[in-house]
Amino acid sequence: MRSSSMHVRDEDGWVLVTALVLMLIMGVFAAATLTLTTAESRASAQGRSRETAFDLAEAALNAQTFSLSQHWPGAGGAGNAAIRFPSSCTPTSTDTRCPSASSLARLATEVDTVRGSSWSTIVRDDSGSVGASQFWSEAMINSAPAYDANGDGEMWVRSQALAAGKKRTMVALVHVEPQSEDLPHATLIAGRLDISNMGHKTIIDAAGNSAGTGQLAVRCVPQSGESVPCLGHALDNSSNAQSSLDALLDIQISPNVATTGYTGGASLSADAIERLRQTAIANGTYYTTCPASLAGAVVFVATTLTCTYTGNDTWNSATTPGFLILTSGALSLGGTTTFYGVIYHANQAASAASDLVNLQGNTSVVGGIIVDGSAGVVAGSSKVNLQYSDTAFNAVESNGTAGLVQNTWREIRGAS
Repeated sequence: MRSSSMHVRDEDGWVLVTALVLMLIMGVFAAATLTLTTAESRASAQGRSRETAFDLAEAALNAQTFSLSQHWPGAGGAGNAAIRFPSSCTPTSTDTRCPSASSLARLATEVDTVRGSSWSTIVRDDSGSVGASQFWSEAMINSAPAYDANGDGEMWVRSQALAAGKKRTMVALVHVEPQSEDLPHATLIAGRLDISNMGHKTIIDAAGNSAGTGQLAVRCVPQSGESVPCLGHALDNSSNAQSSLDALLDIQISPNVATTGYTGGASLSADAIERLRQTAIANGTYYTTCPASLAGAVVFVATTLTCTYTGNDTWNSATTPGFLILTSGALSLGGTTTFYGVIYHANQAASAASDLVNLQGNTSVVGGIIVDGSAGVVAGSSKVNLQYSDTAFNAVESNGTAGLVQNTWREIRGAS
């Protein structure tokens, strides 16, 4: 009996040891599990921070691309610092061409962004280094201009974002699409036409070198005894006044496709005029006074002055015509000047009594002339003053939307 009791006591000691060993093993497993869980949580948080930084950088890049649609920094930045983009855009930037910090903040509401983040964008031309049109180099931040210096309609956009210590950087080449502006293809549209030459020779060539003729229309309707010409020359009160006028116009307008009582409204909408204004600003050809030159793809003149040119200048060419738009004031061409392109006067002052475009001397316009409203056009010299060209109307374009060039987006690893 004594021996059995001692054996039981010996077994009680081993149970205690076993229990302690099991508790130790369980503690080790618990510690390991806790360590693994903490590591996974930390890795998850870091992954979330990287994803947040990526989303914020992408949003900034898209916002900057959208801004380029409204404010393309064209080649005019060479002579005008105001056209160039800021060296960089950040949440504290006040330049309206930068992404909106408040808009980006509403898009990025993740906890890492709420705790504090930052972003920046940089716009640079694709002319800063060899192969810059295909590949981005970080050296372009300092070497490439902040405007479209080479005039190819493409700019690099670089965006970078920081969220909870994690940084993501991406770049993409952005291309601005040209937008064709729809104008009536016409030799002339105006309130009235005054041909100041009574000679039996062609003053207006409504066919030019085009396959068809260009419309020639005036808004007025000829009246007997008129003091101001409606179409070509004033009608007197004689019985044969209309037939005599028609016979003369058959010579002076070739072919005579003139019509009266035109009821069409403004040839360009306010939105189109604004697009063209922004394009001229980007190109450095927007003027608030009479410019020295009328050359350019889009020349926008916003002045109340009469701009007079009587030299021997030639603006643009038959193969690269331009578009001249005036909002007020007047234009007078004389001497031996030649303008290739379309002249459009928006007549925003609703002038009715004035002749807003005056062609005299040996001047020549190869393209077309359109004047909104009731204002008139004067033509008449010793040569053809106006020759229709359909090519000139096909070339009227403004800067449209901007978008990413396919296969140029990439993330930059390790960017500072």
